[in-house]
Amino acid sequence: MTPSAPETKNPPSRAADELLAIDCQELYYSFQEGLESALNGATLQLPRGARCLLVGANGAGKSTLLRILAGKRLTKSRDCRILGQDVFMNPPSVSDDEVTRRRGDEATRRRGDDEDTPTDADVIQGVVYLGTEWSSNPVVRSDIVVSDFLDSVGGYRHKARRDRLLNILDVDLDWHMHQISDGERRRVQLCMGLMGEWDVLLLDEVTVDLDVLVRSDLVNFLVEESTVRKATIVYATHIFDGLRAFPTHICHLQLGATPTPLLTWDPADRTTELFDIALEWIRTDRDLRREKERAAGRARGAREETRDAKTFFEKYDYSH
Repeated sequence: MTPSAPETKNPPSRAADELLAIDCQELYYSFQEGLESALNGATLQLPRGARCLLVGANGAGKSTLLRILAGKRLTKSRDCRILGQDVFMNPPSVSDDEVTRRRGDEATRRRGDDEDTPTDADVIQGVVYLGTEWSSNPVVRSDIVVSDFLDSVGGYRHKARRDRLLNILDVDLDWHMHQISDGERRRVQLCMGLMGEWDVLLLDEVTVDLDVLVRSDLVNFLVEESTVRKATIVYATHIFDGLRAFPTHICHLQLGATPTPLLTWDPADRTTELFDIALEWIRTDRDLRREKERAAGRARGAREETRDAKTFFEKYDYSH
């Protein structure tokens, strides 16, 4: 039986712009002219203090949307605002991987600067984007002590929050970045990105490496941040365990579009499971994609016809 979704509500009107943390309408994006659009009219409007789960199949456009919100990609539609500012005219200054690239070379030498001297860590304020690509940066896999690494991006400026996050994420300041596991490295990334008082947080699958305890403690911290400071969170994930009480909104991204009105989620509603909604949406998305591929003469999976590679290997003479 198809699970029933919570009551949908219309997104905030343009008249309420001043109340919106994120206001993006009819976004289109293609990686290359002539290719199928990665975003195809996606809309997302969220009030301050919202915690939005971004739900969609692999390839639905979740990462692309988050990177546009972070000012990492430009769209022709140019209708995307964060905290009232056009993200293309006034892009978020720096997000975590850019901070790492700019400051990483300083992490290997002892800090001797004046603490009043401005650093790139100051730009952590505002919009923070945390994505999976960070872990592939050579800087974060080099022989750097975690304490030096965090100081290099301004950890000493946010000591109280940094120390709290060190406990929440169970991070050891004496770790060496090249000796720790992927999950531990991910904790360092989260500590680095969250220790400044951000206003909008964009998370792209960055909790996949965390154990259940650290993940639960992190989710509780994020709920507190949005409740107390009215910070806004957009979180793309495929892991829904333990998230019933997390979202205030759920956004369905389907083949680059947002066909379902933004759902307002009530954690107290026990009649509908978050997992069931996501499963039904993604199953529908797959059926729609397969139908479009068949109509275009394309197919995935096993094929009956002989491939060129198979013909080559069958005809190749292996006797010599």
